[in-house]
Amino acid sequence: MTRKLLAFLFVLSCMSSFARPCEVIWTEGPDDASGKKAVHTLEIRNAPSGGEWSLWFCQFRTPIRMEEGAPADIVHHGGTLYRVAPHRDCPGGTVTLRYEARPLVNHGRAPEGFYLQKKGRKPVPVKVTYVWQPSERVSGFTWSQQAVSPYDMIPRLKSVSMQEGSTDPAVKAGAPVRVGGKPRGWYRITVNGDIRIEAADEEGACYAAVTLDNLRRNAGGSAVPNAVIEDWPDLGYRGIMLDVSRNFTRKKDVLTLIDLLAHYKINYLHLHLGDDEGWRLEIDGLPQLTSYGAFRGIPTLLPDGSISEDKALMSSYCGNAGRKDKATSANGYYSRSDFKEILRYAWERRIRVIPEFDTPGHSRAAIRSLPELTEAADTSRYMSVQDFNDNALNVALESTYTFIDKVFDGIIALYAEAGVPLEAIHIGGDEVPEGAWTGSPACRALMEREGMTDVGQLKEYYISRVLDIAERKGVRIAGWQEVAQHLSPATFGRLKKQLAFTNFWTVSRGRETLAYQNANDGVDVVLSNAPNFYFDFAYSPDKQERGHSWGGFVDERRSFCFLPYNMYHSVRWDDKGRPVRHFASAAEGKPALTREGRSHIKGVSGQLWSETTRSFDHVTYYLFPKALGLAERGWNASPAWEQTTTPADPAFTEDFDRFFSIITAHEYPYYDALGIAYHRH
Repeated sequence: MTRKLLAFLFVLSCMSSFARPCEVIWTEGPDDASGKKAVHTLEIRNAPSGGEWSLWFCQFRTPIRMEEGAPADIVHHGGTLYRVAPHRDCPGGTVTLRYEARPLVNHGRAPEGFYLQKKGRKPVPVKVTYVWQPSERVSGFTWSQQAVSPYDMIPRLKSVSMQEGSTDPAVKAGAPVRVGGKPRGWYRITVNGDIRIEAADEEGACYAAVTLDNLRRNAGGSAVPNAVIEDWPDLGYRGIMLDVSRNFTRKKDVLTLIDLLAHYKINYLHLHLGDDEGWRLEIDGLPQLTSYGAFRGIPTLLPDGSISEDKALMSSYCGNAGRKDKATSANGYYSRSDFKEILRYAWERRIRVIPEFDTPGHSRAAIRSLPELTEAADTSRYMSVQDFNDNALNVALESTYTFIDKVFDGIIALYAEAGVPLEAIHIGGDEVPEGAWTGSPACRALMEREGMTDVGQLKEYYISRVLDIAERKGVRIAGWQEVAQHLSPATFGRLKKQLAFTNFWTVSRGRETLAYQNANDGVDVVLSNAPNFYFDFAYSPDKQERGHSWGGFVDERRSFCFLPYNMYHSVRWDDKGRPVRHFASAAEGKPALTREGRSHIKGVSGQLWSETTRSFDHVTYYLFPKALGLAERGWNASPAWEQTTTPADPAFTEDFDRFFSIITAHEYPYYDALGIAYHRH
């Protein structure tokens, strides 16, 4: 009996040992002397023995060099997808891999989404523990708290004339009275025992209602001091772009975001719906776009070490096992009814929704979803900025324009059914990788037929064909800055007529003049400057802050600094918080806005690319209160300090102190009451 019991316990012990789940300890290595390299450690515990398993994970692209004698390799499969590939003699138990790569800018750049997959088995999630290098918190800018009143709100009111007495906050306003001869969005509120609203249009009436809501909120239930408010926006386009392709934001969260944007009188929501990593809108006649292209997962590993994305797009960014994983931000799309609900909800708050599908680059999700968009004989070799070698639509295939045509029809129908205005369809037009189309027989035949001598001319051909579609359907288009570059005068002229606006974002490497040059040439411009308005950039160099940093850091002060009509003076402090040298001469030798050009500055847009978001908490944390600088500058485009010549001019300091005092006094409690995540300085 004792012998049998011992044998049973031995078997049980073996089974328990065998069943222990795999786990990962990832240790951040210190920077080397150059600050450009670090040796990180990936420790895999309870790993299977031999080479019949894989450990999948996601990480932003970094050159990797394995330590000599490592029992496994780390293989990059494209995008952000990596795999630990064990050697045949890899021991089981604890496998320790040391590898040289770039240092982490912040913790959000660490590898994530680990899944263990044994041969022939489904991948299973692996717990990961991180060991970070010591780091100190970064304090950021300094400011001085100012006293604020209920009439202090964001964006700031243009005129408040205080009167004697006060009014019960429960008093309801009468119906708005229409007033002619005023700017778009103008309104006047008279608070004097009762509340009277005058407005130039429906937008003005909407903004007046928002101001009253803020006034009552700021008063905290107390009587509201009597006053006369007169207010209007300086810029017609005050927008936020939300990327839902890389990581998805669900409908209920988009509706919450719309309420938050309306609170700050933002009037455009630009949804980035199609890119390499996901297609997020159901289109009539093209069901594969969402039945396949809205899902990601671990691919099938083929015998030669390559992968097959037979069931879904390859896992990216957040990492996920497959299409049934509903908890991840990798999967999801808006049904037609979902999208119409979003459109109506936004329009009730006078927010227009701009739909974007990035083309002809950034189109991998569409290409992988629709086989007819590929040319079997195409041998083009290229690598996109996001590390894909198959993300450019073939502009010589007629199927490409059939696809664009159907997408346009689908979008136009959705807006018509929702009963809301469609201002433009944004076609992207940016970052076509060099080398695309060079190995395509169809492109070579097209170039010969059209007398083209440079592959770059194919981009103009594509723009011309899309213009044909847009003109025929009577819809305007929009695009990123590249869409209006390197075109013949004839095509440029056509584009200007059909173009609702162009987002100009680059302000470095000699391209900082593009926005004003194009505005002076008659292109309608929405200023989307990365150093001020890329809200996916981290708030600071603090390693514990999420976000990108390739274009710097963006905090509440950096967005507030932006000057639409004096753009070259929009960065007053560098990324280390030091006053910018030669600030006064920043515009020397650069084109200024002409009177005509000024009329083509349509507004400002803040971009939230979602490579580093994993939840709606991340979305709201990145935007609030950072985006309030954009709301302020879109409404009040020319502050009193616009022409100051030193970064910390007293006029600027006084204005920023009041602005940030409003945030701490009124907006922090508002976010707390709503229960949303936000950045607290």
